[in-house]
Amino acid sequence: MTTKIVAILLLVYCHLALTFKQGDSIPIYYNKVFSLQNQLSYSYQSLNFVCPTTFTRKKSLLVFDQDFRGDRLVQSNYKVNFLENQDCKLLCKQSWSVEDAIQAEELISKDYIVEWELNGLPGATVSYTNEAPEHNYRIGFPLGFKKGDSTYINNHVIFQILYTVDKNQFGQYDIVGFEVYPDSIADGECTKKNIEYEYQQVTGRRTQVSFSYSVQWKQVKENTRWNAFLTKPNPDRHYSAMSNGVIVVLIVFAIIAIILLKTIYKDNSSSGEDKDFKIYDDTDDFVGWKLINRDVFRRPIYGGLLTPIMGSGIQLLIVSIGLIVCLQFGWYHPAQPGSLTRWFTFLFLLGSVPAGYCSARIYKVFRGKSWVLNSILTAFVVPSVFVIIEFGASMMNWSQQSSLAISFSGWVSLISIWLFILTPLTFIGAYFGEKAERIEHPSRTTQIPRMIPKKRWYQLDFIRILLGGIVPFAVVFLNWHELLNSIAKGEYILSINYTIWVSILLLIATAEMTIVLIFLQLCNEDYHWWWQSMMIGGSPALYMFAYGIFYYLQKSNIQGFIGGTIYVVNLLIGCSLIGLCTGTLGFASSYIIIRRIYSTVKVNL
Repeated sequence: MTTKIVAILLLVYCHLALTFKQGDSIPIYYNKVFSLQNQLSYSYQSLNFVCPTTFTRKKSLLVFDQDFRGDRLVQSNYKVNFLENQDCKLLCKQSWSVEDAIQAEELISKDYIVEWELNGLPGATVSYTNEAPEHNYRIGFPLGFKKGDSTYINNHVIFQILYTVDKNQFGQYDIVGFEVYPDSIADGECTKKNIEYEYQQVTGRRTQVSFSYSVQWKQVKENTRWNAFLTKPNPDRHYSAMSNGVIVVLIVFAIIAIILLKTIYKDNSSSGEDKDFKIYDDTDDFVGWKLINRDVFRRPIYGGLLTPIMGSGIQLLIVSIGLIVCLQFGWYHPAQPGSLTRWFTFLFLLGSVPAGYCSARIYKVFRGKSWVLNSILTAFVVPSVFVIIEFGASMMNWSQQSSLAISFSGWVSLISIWLFILTPLTFIGAYFGEKAERIEHPSRTTQIPRMIPKKRWYQLDFIRILLGGIVPFAVVFLNWHELLNSIAKGEYILSINYTIWVSILLLIATAEMTIVLIFLQLCNEDYHWWWQSMMIGGSPALYMFAYGIFYYLQKSNIQGFIGGTIYVVNLLIGCSLIGLCTGTLGFASSYIIIRRIYSTVKVNL
């Protein structure tokens, strides 16, 4: 019994596909209409000029994973039975008012696309391009089209459902494709008698429109349930970019190795000399980092804010590594609706315990007095900023009656998970972090801070931040460009293998660049590295955000203030999460290397 319950929960949470046998009834769900021009989506069922349905919304377990995408699934009245072809079936005859015709014409003029769903698969049309001539899918189908000065609505659809034989169960089949081919036919005559036929025109007067459909079944050999949604990028271009990234990462790694050999090995080799007296050579480029031996572990300004931000960064680091692992093993697919949000939520909650633990341990290093307050801040600082931004965006979408506005049940689900799951897990991790022994640093800190020498222009903090993001952004640039291109064109231009390797290279390059630049900062006798390491590590996100704005202004087709605002808000949230993840990685890697370097210092300064 327990196994069945767990299986059902996994089925609901992961949105797994069902198997069918001949004659089974398969529901088709209305979802939404969306446009690539203004980014606003609307519930399909909210449109007054389409066939109504008597069913209510189908909600996922989380609810907000649908709301973030603007999904509003409502079962339609289409009658589809497995392996039963149907030709020219009437769905309904819908009476249109003048207002309905105006609404339909406005949506069609803005190139709105209809998205439905069957067995977890979004309805798609086949896309052929010069770059990818093979069989690829583009989600949704046009609501209508314009021809000259006239506007026409697609009131007839042909469902072509692809299926394969289930090898594990006799007499069972798997649905692997849901293709929708729209058409516009006047007077409900969906059985075409001639090649030339009249389209269903949208006019500015009261009328009645017939909506009809046909169903075709097609057996295929391969299970291409999700892979057909991915357009393969140019392999030569990606291979070249990844090879260059590997070479750059190896070069930076060699620089770090030289630094460690020149510092640690050199200091160990001279450990036999008098430890109380040592003469430094003025030509030694690395003398500066030793001079701040008593200040390098000094508690940073606003250290009480650094620890909760770092804790949330640990969560995001676990999310990023977890997503890479899940993608590698095929546990989720990037084209599957809501899968990214669900896995992100699960991994973010899973990372709450180590986040609270790491935050409490660093807080203890800073000699904080209230680990409870620190754990509360860890659970609330970053999530509250995200919730506030989403609330503002949701209010704007609500004013436009868009389905992108998070529903009341979505807010209840989101806040409940935040308060009753994430926060207690963070407290549990913080409790064990408080009970653990305090991390001891290799050197003691003096009461009076050392004066920092005047910096030259190329030694300024913002210069290091700008330099730190160049190499990691160069590694990920091609994939980032194709991601933005996918959003603008409505196609998934993605290679899973290249994405996995580029993500790993991004993390490695970020850690390496942060270590090198922080060491150069210490050589300049500047010991304010705590926040600096976080900002250098997060600097690739600045370049990603800047390029995202450039792409929006120069290459995208997004129009209007509302559409631009939605794009910028989503870009800001995404880049902030990436920056917090890589920033924490930069902080952690710098902290480990600095402790290693200064543990070898044998001099008294």
